[in-house]
Amino acid sequence: MIKVISLDIGGTLLKGNYDKDHSIKELAKLVNKDLDLVRKSFKDVFQKQKGSLEELVNKFCVNLDITSNNDIVEFIKNKYCDSKEKVSSHDIEVIKDFKKRGYKVILFSNTSNLQKTSIDCLKDVVDDIFYSYEMGYTKSDEESYRVIEKKLNCKSAEFIHIGDNLNSDYVKPRLYGWHSLLFTTKKEEDIETIEDLEEINKYLD
Repeated sequence: MIKVISLDIGGTLLKGNYDKDHSIKELAKLVNKDLDLVRKSFKDVFQKQKGSLEELVNKFCVNLDITSNNDIVEFIKNKYCDSKEKVSSHDIEVIKDFKKRGYKVILFSNTSNLQKTSIDCLKDVVDDIFYSYEMGYTKSDEESYRVIEKKLNCKSAEFIHIGDNLNSDYVKPRLYGWHSLLFTTKKEEDIETIEDLEEINKYLD
């Protein structure tokens, strides 16, 4: 039986252009480093640690054995800071309905503390918010799921996670025992997808 509905933020509740992988590729080109190394360093620094923009960029550059410069700082600032997107009133009402029916609703996001997302309207609506930079783990790490389960006192099979990233929002939650749905307008073969939060109802017990 599902007891907890877990929602991604960027690309799911905030539906702007959140093509993170494309941005990582641009960043790898900017710093002239291997894409996989840049992707790992970005996750290890920006999604798992707290700090100012300059502090995190410096750590990121140290990991890649390069010198920090203003071009890198400005790139990170422009791509990952200060989202202007808002959560839709429709999604807020859907979440409130889940709550009225007894479900716990949480936000679970791979997020840097530099990203100022516009979710203030949900802080008093959801049961809890789990940011990767606060936990020290991302949605790709099994530890993050165990931390959330322990805090909410619920079993793995009682969670369903919804997000827009195939790997971190769909594959990984299932690997670690949760149910999951991919939030997308594209139909994927052998993948359970939805394009509106109301469609979650079809998967609830």
